[in-house]
Amino acid sequence: MHGMEQIRRKIFFSLRLVTSLLLLSGISPAPEVPAKKDLTFSFTHTLYKGNTPVKTYRAVFGKGYRDGDKQMTGDKRTPEGEFYICSMNNSKRFYKFLGLSYPDIKHAEYGLHSNIITPNQYAMIKKAIDERQQPPWDTELGGAVGIHGRMLDDTVPSQALSRQNWTDGCIALNNSDVDEIYNVVSLGTPVTILP
Repeated sequence: MHGMEQIRRKIFFSLRLVTSLLLLSGISPAPEVPAKKDLTFSFTHTLYKGNTPVKTYRAVFGKGYRDGDKQMTGDKRTPEGEFYICSMNNSKRFYKFLGLSYPDIKHAEYGLHSNIITPNQYAMIKKAIDERQQPPWDTELGGAVGIHGRMLDDTVPSQALSRQNWTDGCIALNNSDVDEIYNVVSLGTPVTILP
């Protein structure tokens, strides 16, 4: 197989996730110019304004992401599906944190049918999602999954850090990339995480 074809096939099979932020047109201006695609990394985070891609960032995901969708606390998988930003804050450990509305209804239904959560916990998650609030993050489904920067005490070069998944289920970006995103999104901004 020729070199470029091999690279294309590798990217096709290894590109397991593209994270999309869909921005409303009334939000502050998006970052300047879309980044050129770098064929050496497997995971990306793409920022959209409406249906138009604005910029693609290198990203890393949960250590267990290749095992599939998040199912419960401690599985180190990144959840897949439709979410929204439900919290935004500075983080003592990860620079800035954009909390996602995980667990969502799909994950809560799975948890209820699998006896991972109780009917009362399911009802609390459903109510939070219906009201576009932060769902409970303290059930056995896990929580506090979000988009964040690098660990503040990290000394590994950013390029090396983006070559393998190292989080417990979150999506991590370089701090400068988190700054760009943090400045153009708001609570309620939709986020899609695709397998």
